[in-house]
Amino acid sequence: MYIPLPERPDREILLRTLLKKNVHSLSDEEITKLSSATHGYSGADLKALCNDASMGPIRDLGARAMEVAAEDVPPISYKHFRRSLKGMNPSVSEEDLSDYIKFNDTYGNKRREDNDDDDDSD
Repeated sequence: MYIPLPERPDREILLRTLLKKNVHSLSDEEITKLSSATHGYSGADLKALCNDASMGPIRDLGARAMEVAAEDVPPISYKHFRRSLKGMNPSVSEEDLSDYIKFNDTYGNKRREDNDDDDDSD
């Protein structure tokens, strides 16, 4: 069964959901920008992106990270996501996606309504 990749509004909802459990300083506008910048990302890709970006503040602390209390770690910011995006690509290539869609169009499940027409001929 083919499940399409999330569209921009869906990616925005996923990002907001993933960020709820983290301290961040992203504005609504920045989250919307991220949802546009992640075209072609799956839900798992977005989770990996958020996980990587969440390590950004700790990376920024460097050697001091072991000395800073958890509540004193700076919030995740837009710059952390921009850095993470530079090192990540969607896990599904455009070519693979095209192949999945063609396969589904040829062999995938058809809606039940399409098959009901055959039953009327009895």
